[in-house]
Amino acid sequence: MQNVLWAKRLYWVIDLDIQKYFDSIPHSYLRAFLDQRVTDGVIRRMIDKWLNAGAIEDGLLRRTTEGSPQGGVVSPCLSNIFLHYVLDEWFETEVRPRLRGGCTIARYADDAIMAFDNIVDAQRVLAVLGKRLGRYGLTLHPDKTRLVDFRPRRTESTRHPETDGTSFDFLGLTHVWGRSRRGKAMVMQVTAKGRFARALAAVSDWCRKHRNWSIRDQHRHLSSMMWGHFAYYGVGGNARRLRWFAHQVVRIWQKWLSRRDRQSVFRWTRLNEILKRHPLPPARIAHSFAAVS
Repeated sequence: MQNVLWAKRLYWVIDLDIQKYFDSIPHSYLRAFLDQRVTDGVIRRMIDKWLNAGAIEDGLLRRTTEGSPQGGVVSPCLSNIFLHYVLDEWFETEVRPRLRGGCTIARYADDAIMAFDNIVDAQRVLAVLGKRLGRYGLTLHPDKTRLVDFRPRRTESTRHPETDGTSFDFLGLTHVWGRSRRGKAMVMQVTAKGRFARALAAVSDWCRKHRNWSIRDQHRHLSSMMWGHFAYYGVGGNARRLRWFAHQVVRIWQKWLSRRDRQSVFRWTRLNEILKRHPLPPARIAHSFAAVS
């Protein structure tokens, strides 16, 4: 995504957020979209069973006429199909031909951004975006949907007055402008604060529930959690937060090892000796970047 922004100079970004998307998909529109592609009667009857299953709230079954199936394996697929027709196809067939400059859209499930090379096009699209989604029973979040001034070397004090912020989050990564070690301009992707806190909370919760496991088994599982984190968030420019994550994991582990019982404290000297023999995975960059001049 960042390479597209650099190459085409698409520096005006609409960071859109749909309120309660998975709970507000109208079944009538969803069935109409499925009619355009899915003609197999067996598959359609199976999808209808998922849609008619309803949801259990406070022990009572409630029939639903909107929203993706609660806990259904088909839910992500149906949600993606719905936004394909409502947002992606509309952007390509109706929006793009009416704009003067370049533009692009990037979407994964309900997480989406639109980028433009001039602010006039971005403002025009933002003005009609809410109406487009409202036509299909969806609502833009009034506070989280915003127009971002993503031009390089811009700060909060120098950004365009009709925009909100100079950075945006997409797929768990905060996109900001920075400089490489050679001094060239680059889009840095760092772990979003919310995702960072969520990842540490997951580590802490696991250590709390499994603090009585053997040290070897805990080490093996924590290593897999860290490798998974580094594999996703290990992008160029994010090394500092990766190292901080690794540091915090060790602190969390020591905390819950010290609470295995009320008598003993798992001291740092002992943990450091274990880590020398069996170290946790180091922070690593799995996805490199390319700076632009």
